[in-house]
Amino acid sequence: MRSVVALTGPGHAERGRPYAWGASLRRAFELIRERFVTALSLDEIALHVGLDQFQLIRAFRDQLGVTPYAYVTQLRIGRARALLTRGVPPSEIAARVGLYDQSQLNRHFKRIVGVTPGQFARAVV
Repeated sequence: MRSVVALTGPGHAERGRPYAWGASLRRAFELIRERFVTALSLDEIALHVGLDQFQLIRAFRDQLGVTPYAYVTQLRIGRARALLTRGVPPSEIAARVGLYDQSQLNRHFKRIVGVTPGQFARAVV
């Protein structure tokens, strides 16, 4: 029988614990990157990669330190930054990156980037 320290201590993932995510997490990243601008539920991602919701959340936290939802939000804001850099008006970006509306874009953008989309757009022009 293994000790609790052996099961939870540093390096355990490398020794093959059930939460050494490997291929499942790669498939989740691929699916999310392909579809982050569309509605994508946690259930759908988990089913696609063969994990349950809780395993999927744990895998993301283990590997990235964030939840799948936070990862999707980061991808969306990254795309918003790229669009702003290319001169797309902030008013058109929310729908293009999969956010509900301008206020949701503003809230997430400011939290992640530190400025509003409008401030960012003025700074890069």
